[in-house]
Amino acid sequence: MLRIFILLVVVVVIGFAGGVRAQVAEQAGGERARELAAALDKEKYKKKDKGSVSVELYIDIRNEVAAKSDPGGYSGAYESEGYRLDLRVSLSGEAAGSGYDSPALDGRFVKFELRDGRVAGALLTGIKVYESGDKRKLEAVFVNRTVAMGKNKDNIDSRETAFGLGFLEGGPVIADHMGSSNRMAGWTNRVFLERQ
Repeated sequence: MLRIFILLVVVVVIGFAGGVRAQVAEQAGGERARELAAALDKEKYKKKDKGSVSVELYIDIRNEVAAKSDPGGYSGAYESEGYRLDLRVSLSGEAAGSGYDSPALDGRFVKFELRDGRVAGALLTGIKVYESGDKRKLEAVFVNRTVAMGKNKDNIDSRETAFGLGFLEGGPVIADHMGSSNRMAGWTNRVFLERQ
């Protein structure tokens, strides 16, 4: 009876320790996902006066982390102007995919494969391997993105929410187009790919 009790205690302690480790890992991924989602937020207000005419424009972009209990639910096509990612995520969180970037939005697409991808909570990490062989780390977050537009904070004309994948991208980016390479540096871009 004592042996059964000791065995039961050991099993419970091991199970508890494993659960704590998984929870700590999830919290770390959750914390980073929240930081990244907040970095994607943007608020902009402009007002121009010309004579008796006044024009106001207000845009507020907010991103809320969109964690799913089943990582496989993130599989799908994500797209925006100049960017696309076709993503496959297993139930264990392993991710792979392919797509293209056009960071200069000049019509030139740079194809890539996503390798060593992993989804933890709402955070996607991996390496983009471009056709040229160049590599770039990817750290993105699945979000519900709400865009509010109007004249000012108190006068909102429209509000739209969409689910997708957001990340920050900055130079340099290697673009291989017909054998030539272009380097762009010193810029940061907030990218949101909407789920198709």
